[in-house]
Formats: sequence, C-alpha cells, structure tokens
Amino acid sequence: MSNTEFLSPRKPRQVEGQSLLSMDECRQIAGEFDGTTERIDALLEKWSAIKPGVKRHTIIRAAKRGGYQTTKDRKDWTPEEDRFLRENWHRMSADEIAAALGRGFNSVNLRRKRIGIGRYDGEDLTIRDLEEQTRIDHRQWHDFVARGWLRPRQRGRRKGAAPITYVSVNALRSLLKEHPEIYDYRRAPKATIVALELDRLPDPPAWKRVVCRSSSWREQIKPTPTGRTVTHGAAPMEMRLHTFRHRSCEEEGGTPFWALLYASPSCPRCGCQVSRYSEEGLFTDLDPGNDEVIDIQARKLGLTWRDGKLRDANGNVVSDRDILSSLFSAGRRAARSIKAFENLLDAGLSLAQSKPVAPHRLLANILDIELRADQEQALQTFVETGSMTAAHAMSFGKSTLGMMAMTRIAGRHLLMVDTQLLREQWIEKLTTLAPRIAVGRCHKPAKHVLTIYDREGTVRCVIDIFSYQTRARLDGPWVVGCFDEVHRLPAALAHRHAFARTEYRIGLSSTPDLRCDGRGAFVSRMTGALVGDDWTEQMCTGVVKRIPVKVILVEDREHKHEVVGEILRQYGSVVVLCEAIEDGRELELRYGIPFIHSQTKHKLKVLRAARSMVLSRIGDTGISVPHCEVTVDHSGLFGSRIQSLQRLGRLMHSDRARFHCVLMTRVERYERFAGRVEAIRKKGFEVVEEVAARKEASVQRLLSPALQARVSAQENPYLSMLGWLKDSLSRAA
Repeated sequence: MSNTEFLSPRKPRQVEGQSLLSMDECRQIAGEFDGTTERIDALLEKWSAIKPGVKRHTIIRAAKRGGYQTTKDRKDWTPEEDRFLRENWHRMSADEIAAALGRGFNSVNLRRKRIGIGRYDGEDLTIRDLEEQTRIDHRQWHDFVARGWLRPRQRGRRKGAAPITYVSVNALRSLLKEHPEIYDYRRAPKATIVALELDRLPDPPAWKRVVCRSSSWREQIKPTPTGRTVTHGAAPMEMRLHTFRHRSCEEEGGTPFWALLYASPSCPRCGCQVSRYSEEGLFTDLDPGNDEVIDIQARKLGLTWRDGKLRDANGNVVSDRDILSSLFSAGRRAARSIKAFENLLDAGLSLAQSKPVAPHRLLANILDIELRADQEQALQTFVETGSMTAAHAMSFGKSTLGMMAMTRIAGRHLLMVDTQLLREQWIEKLTTLAPRIAVGRCHKPAKHVLTIYDREGTVRCVIDIFSYQTRARLDGPWVVGCFDEVHRLPAALAHRHAFARTEYRIGLSSTPDLRCDGRGAFVSRMTGALVGDDWTEQMCTGVVKRIPVKVILVEDREHKHEVVGEILRQYGSVVVLCEAIEDGRELELRYGIPFIHSQTKHKLKVLRAARSMVLSRIGDTGISVPHCEVTVDHSGLFGSRIQSLQRLGRLMHSDRARFHCVLMTRVERYERFAGRVEAIRKKGFEVVEEVAARKEASVQRLLSPALQARVSAQENPYLSMLGWLKDSLSRAA
C-alpha cells in the first residue's frame, strides 16, 4: 500500500474574509468605504464588535469584494522618473523627491522599494559602513562629526526620525590626513584599503601632541580600598583615608605632551589615561625626547628640567640624590616606585658620583690585617673614584675592602646588610680586627651602631648598620656608604636606599649583574663601576680556588635526603643549603645536625659551634665557614643564578674545601633550572655530572616523622623502631 493513500485531500485555499463576512456584509462595507485611514479605522471599530476576529486588511479586502473601486486616476511611473529616483534618493529626502515629481510620499516610497533601492544604498558611506570597514565604534564616528573633524551630509527623515549620515570617501581621506592617529591605515585589511582608497594617503607621522584634561586629582581626603578584610561572612573592602594635595590637570589648564601616534598614552603628571586623539592636531616625525616628560614630573615638585638638569625656583641646579631621596621614600608603593626608578635610570640618572678621596682624609690602618697587592689595588681604585662596586670572586676579601674603606676615613658611615647573620658576622670581624669596638642598638629606626676606636683610644669612626628591609628614611648624611651584597639594592623595596646621602660609596657582591629581572645593570649606577668582575686572573694567580663541582642527579626529594646522609657519613664538616623550611627541619630530625634559619636565636654562635649544619636562605651569601669540607646545594629558588654561585662561594671561604655538590632531579637539571649549573660553568669552574644510585631499602623512608624525631644519628635504627635507646634529638646531636 502506498503512502499516498493516507494523505488527506488538499482543501481549496479560502480567501480571508469570506468565512467572516457574507456578500451582503461586504457590499455594506463597500458602500461606506472611501480608502482613507479615518474611514478604515471607523469601519474596523464597527465590524470588530459585530464579527470578532476582523482585522484591518479584512475590511480592505471585503470592500474590494463588495464592488468598491477607487475614483483616483492612476499615473504610471516613467523611466525618467525612475532614473531621477535612483540618482537622488540618497541626496534628497523622500518629501523633496515627491515634490519634484508631483507625487505623494507613499507613491515615492513604494516605487523605491519596487525598483530595488535600499534605504542605505548609494555611493557614499554610512556610519555603519565605516564601523564595519575600520572596526571603530559608530559612536566614535559621531564624536568626530560633533568635533567638526569629519564633514558629512545628512539626509532628513519623516516623523522626527534621526537623519541618515553619509560620508564621502574624499571627506574620510581629509579626516585621516588631518588626524592620522584615528586609524592605522597602513595596517588596514586589503579590502578596506581598496574600498576606502587609503593607498592614496601619505605616510603617517610618528608622534602626536595630546592634552590631559583629567579632573581625577583634586585636593581632598578620600577613602580608597586597600584590600579585602578578613571576616567570617562576606569580605568587604577595607578602606584607608588618603590625602590628595595636587591640583588636577583640568585645574592647571591641561597638560600637553608628545606621544607615539597610535599609542594610548598616560599622563606623565597624574598617570590618568589620556584620549589618543590630538585635539591640537599637531604631529611630527622628529623624536621629541624625554625632556618634556621629565619637566612635567619635575613641576609637581616645584622644580623645572632645563638643559638636562633639575633646577629649583631660583634656577639653581638640584642634585639628583637630594631630590630623589625624598621622592622615593618608604611612603610610596614599592612596585610603582621601582618602575619610576627604572625609567629615570634609563634616562641617564646616576647616583654614583665620581669624587676622589682627598689624601689628607685617608688615615692610617688600625685593623689587625694587611692587604694583599690585588686588594691594595682595588682599594686604590676606590680612593681615586670615590665610588666602586667590588665584583671580585667569593673569598677574595671584599668585606675586608669595605672595612678598610670605613675605618681609614673618619666620620659616620652607613653599612647595609641583607640578613641578621651577615650583620652578626660583620660585628664579629670588626670586633676581632679593630683595637676596640663598642656595639649599640637602636629601635626607632632599627639599627646597630658600632663605634670604632684607634689604638690611642680615640674614636676613629661610627658605623650605622641597617637592613635592606628597613622602611626607615635614610637621611644621613654619611661619609662612606658600604652596601654589602649589593645585588639586593635594585629590589622593589631596597632601591630607595640608593638615595642615601653619602659622600663616598662602595658596593660588595660577586654577582651584581646576574639578577633575573635585569635590574643588575643598574648596580653600577647606584654604587659605581664594576671592578674585578673578570675572575680569570684571580683564579690563575691562586687567590680564588677552582672548587670542583659535582651535579648529582637524583630521583626525588627523598632521594636528595638520602644522598645528604651519605655525604654526612663520609665527611666530617658538611654545610647543606636548602630553600624550604620543611626540608631543613627534616634533615635536622633525620641526621641530628642543627638547622639555622630566620627564627634561630644566636645564629652565628650556633654556626660557629657546629661541625655540620643545614642553612636556609639566610646562609646563601657572605657567610664564612672556614672548616667546611663539602657544601650541598639541596634545593633552591627556582633557576636563580645568583643563589647558585653564592652557595658555591660558601665553600670558597674554607681552608679544607673538597667539592661543591648540587642535587637535582632530571627535570630540574635539564628542563627547569639548567641556568643554575650554566652560571657556575661560565665562571670557569669544572662541572662533573653523576647519577646517584639508590639503595633498595632505607629505614628512614619507613619511619613516620614522629619516630624520626626520636632516632639519633648514632644509634641503631632497627633498635629504635623497637623502642630502645630513645635519646632526644638534641642530645644525640
């Protein structure tokens, strides 16, 4: 049986209105119908009450069915009228065309639709066309019209509708010639270049003149959010009152400056985003330089920038250090402060001024130590220049140079250190070498004060020791500024200490230019030119030891702990350097050696009393362990080259050095932290790689942390698991 047998027969199409209105009713409607809107509305109101469902078109069709015929004479459209309509539809309004042709609006509008003329068709471009071609929002194009930059024409519409805006290609090209910053037409798509004829435009300039008229700044006390408050419910923003004292750019009448043509500039005065359109219409291909920007920033401080110098209101030159020491105070956010500092250094700012030490100021040596010939040469470089960064290798004696510089020049000096352990070691060295020393401590601001006496009992100098982490304002003045581990100085918080008022300055670090953030290049501008950064001669003369370096490949962290245990059993004095506090505590519990970290009390005493030890990051730099045989780089701060070299340097200070060991997994060695090893190799040290074999059974791997704490390094681990010989860890150590 075919499917067609199940299909119902198609019903004949029924004209709408035949089922609603009878012929007599249609004739009745035709008798009243005259085609006007008012009459149709009246008939619709009447018949919709009688026949529910009657619509407006039902009335019209019923009138035609009832015999209604219009009395108007129909006027056909001629080809000349159609041509006029096509040529002028987008130039004249529909009412103007109807008046010109002697026709009504509806007749013109219907004829336009029948011959296929679209509402927005034509030779010229609409705002929507420009938006599609350039991807610039239509509101921006209307803004250009309102500013008077773009000269369009508008076609009126009826009943208060918004006029249609048309832009000719010539008007668009004129706009881009006068304001090339609007659109990067040299990088436009090919279709856009062809459609808008952009290839006929000249090459755009490189710079534009913009004006900041922001009103964001004004003198007020305003609460600003500082972060989320810690609560049990919803975390609202914690507010802090800030005082704003500067007048806004709008109140100053605008801040003009030069910017790159297609950049979205920020105001150098207030930091607000500035319109990228040049309201003055000024452009140039010549690089305007940074003088104007620096002058704008200087005016915020009541200064001016002329001829490459900062000048006060009287035209006198203001030194960089004086003005910037107050500008980069601890009250500014560190992240924003360091960015501004980098910009100034890139512009040529230098804080290390060349000022030789006068011969009469260089006094006799009072320390119980004599300099080698190379050390004497380095000290002479400091005397001749007044500023120097000693970048010699570890164990060269850089701290000795710092002590000589401070004790042979009378006055009050500044010493910046990185850790408490380094501060204690400086005090230890000066106490040992100086005839007499008095140590004091201040709390506001936190610092240690060392008073150094000569052999006659006269005060030779006073040294203020600050940490790089201090937020105190270092006003000074000081005679010599000594910056130990000077690679810390360009950090986000510590960089402001470079503005301390010192007459002379010396920086000490074997790795001043190896910072991963690239700020190591600024060290020479902070403390002076690098001296001794080439270690080749120091190694050839034997001043610096060529320590063998072993890179031991392990499987995991537990395997690292096991290798440390093997090294501790083979050598009498081992220094293990680790990154994580958890690893340090684990090694302390497992092998009974002290773990020295930031919370350890009397760090230097513990370090001097121990044969083997574990050091956290506080022992990475500057620390001397003369009896050490092996140093172990257990785990580090990612791929830090500074940390890798500095940890090798702990062994270079030793008289019994054997080798430096770096523990790494294969992923760390070849994929993640290869830079740590390459930094050592580039400095001329021989690096040998080994694979550590893992023992089949390890009792320590079976013990829980609670049991490990009760097992000493000397007792039988199997008996300890049974509860025998339960000595405390400290007693076993």
